[in-house]
Amino acid sequence: MSVESPEIPEQAYQCERCGAEYAGGEGCPICGLLRAPVACEDGSQTNFRCVICEAPVCGSEPEGTRPVTCQLHEGIPVMEAWAQVYTTSDEIEAGLIVQNLQSEGVDAQLFSQKDGIFPVDLGELSIVRVMVPTWEYEAAIEIIRAHMDTSGEVSFACPACGEAYEPGDTACTSCGAPLG
Repeated sequence: MSVESPEIPEQAYQCERCGAEYAGGEGCPICGLLRAPVACEDGSQTNFRCVICEAPVCGSEPEGTRPVTCQLHEGIPVMEAWAQVYTTSDEIEAGLIVQNLQSEGVDAQLFSQKDGIFPVDLGELSIVRVMVPTWEYEAAIEIIRAHMDTSGEVSFACPACGEAYEPGDTACTSCGAPLG
């Protein structure tokens, strides 16, 4: 007779900086505040890490409760632990990218600011964003870049027949059409 040991729930924490509740990990996945300081390259210590790559963010303390990012990732829009990996004005294109990321095992969502009432494109006011959890940003970017052609267009399917293809393919295995 075997006795199963009861599962021990992960301890929950509430971030002192942004108020988010989270379980496990060394710090808040929403804003980057660590529960214990870590060493910087210069020998000092910091209480913050990049919410995308988890690198220590040293120097002056960030203001407010905005997510902390390192210099490499400082231009990436982050909203409540979701990082933007792609933008377009076409919801269909964004939806296909979301589906392809999900099929590769990356959680992805579409965040649209398009207004269905107005049929015109309002530029930055009608942006459609593909968002992934901050901790999956690097994997998502790698997948998108693998499917990007030399002009910067992202395609997961053959433009001639619509069949999916693998990164690095130069011709469609289904119809023989050149890719990219």
